[in-house]
Amino acid sequence: MDGPQTADAHLDESRLGKGRVGIIDVGSNSIRLVVYERASRAPLPVFNEKVLCGLARGLDATGRLNPAGVEMALANIDRFVTLAQNMKVNSLDLLATAAVRDASDGPEFMRQIESRPGIKAHIVSGRDEARFSGLGVMCGMPDAAGVMGDLGGGSLELVSMANGGLGESVTLPVGPLRLMSSGKGDPKKTVIEAIEGVRWLREHSGKTFFAVGGAWRSFARLHMEQAGYPLHIIHHYDIPADEARAVARLIAVQSAKSLEKMPGVSRRRVDTLPLACLALDRLLAALKPRNVVFSAFGLREGFYYQRLAEEERRRHPLIAFAEEQGAGWRRFDLSPDEIFDWLTPVFAGESDAERILRTAACHLSDISWDDHPDYRAEQAYVRVLHLPAPGMSHRDRAILAMTLTYRYKSDPKSAAMETALRLSDGKGRAFARRLGACLRLAYNLSGGAPGLLPQIQFRRTERDLRLLVPPSLKRSLGDITARRLETAAQAFDLKSLIVSD
Repeated sequence: MDGPQTADAHLDESRLGKGRVGIIDVGSNSIRLVVYERASRAPLPVFNEKVLCGLARGLDATGRLNPAGVEMALANIDRFVTLAQNMKVNSLDLLATAAVRDASDGPEFMRQIESRPGIKAHIVSGRDEARFSGLGVMCGMPDAAGVMGDLGGGSLELVSMANGGLGESVTLPVGPLRLMSSGKGDPKKTVIEAIEGVRWLREHSGKTFFAVGGAWRSFARLHMEQAGYPLHIIHHYDIPADEARAVARLIAVQSAKSLEKMPGVSRRRVDTLPLACLALDRLLAALKPRNVVFSAFGLREGFYYQRLAEEERRRHPLIAFAEEQGAGWRRFDLSPDEIFDWLTPVFAGESDAERILRTAACHLSDISWDDHPDYRAEQAYVRVLHLPAPGMSHRDRAILAMTLTYRYKSDPKSAAMETALRLSDGKGRAFARRLGACLRLAYNLSGGAPGLLPQIQFRRTERDLRLLVPPSLKRSLGDITARRLETAAQAFDLKSLIVSD
């Protein structure tokens, strides 16, 4: 144990190694252990547990951590260390944020943690907390641009993001738990004045606001319930700013009893949610963003992300996830790269976003081979729609799920894809149908064996979708090849043609 230190961007990347990576996040309201399977561009949690300790309760009134919370936190940190050891975690870091860094007895709390072997402990400065949370958003959404806000129990971090980098940042001591237990002044007035004092926010008007933190995730769940949204995945949930602000203003004036009756509201959040919604309303008033996007990635993922090698950080998270997880779903030696290259002439002119989805689909294209044949399309749809994968919007999820459905079944019933159809648009549905049909054809032609696809050219002209088959391979075409080609051609509104010279 090297003792507590301030977390920074120059930590030894080699510590991550190739094993499991664990992070204990000591926040103002909760502590959490997250264990990731490996140090990858697409962090996949294999364990995630939270305990509410309320370390910041009474902090502004006493200047000290909540004694009962300290006792609970230390006991659970001991448990987390034991769990991490049993899981064979290669690297275990502890990140202490606003409550610990601001409390007069914060150093003593950290010294007690020092006595626990196996942890590398860090007191995260306000600047680094904002920076790590911003990096966390970019870890899960590589094209994120706008302003990130991370609201915890003890503080609010804000940072601007653009072109893959971070700009202005600030940390404000206006966490709902902290203010409600301070006994000093009006918490609402404190929130409003603090946010209005951040002048640079107005320079980012019209962009996207990225919301991070448990209270705002609760807001997103409530909004999903109220809107009847069909996909309960918080990450990349996207709503218009005016709509978010209208709901936030409504919740900000509700009593705890009223909130308890609302579907989607956690009882643990009813006391702090109104203040969190006031903060959201004031931020949206200052920023005037186009939309609000909720991120499940934040401080922990940002700390993890900045320690990856530069080459790993450059990978797209969805492709990284598909490559790593898809390898476990494949039954054949046919490589995703061979399928991708074979399809490329047919998808000439695709957008960058479509190319990413096509790459991911090639890696996931055998995802349901071990399911019952009658249910492969259905299982592929459900799995892909709900994948714990970063780097894709809800529209992207819908397109990818439909693609894998068409890969296993040429004419799935619309009712079976109701959620995906609702979350996508005409262009996305057409792309999914085309790609799925082409993947279905690729497996029919190759039988899953490598080396056959490159010998049969797949081309698209203005009139038809065609296979150029060498005479020596003409007999290798199965009876259903013509039907599979015709289905793919129909998806492109073209005729099908097999040419053998």
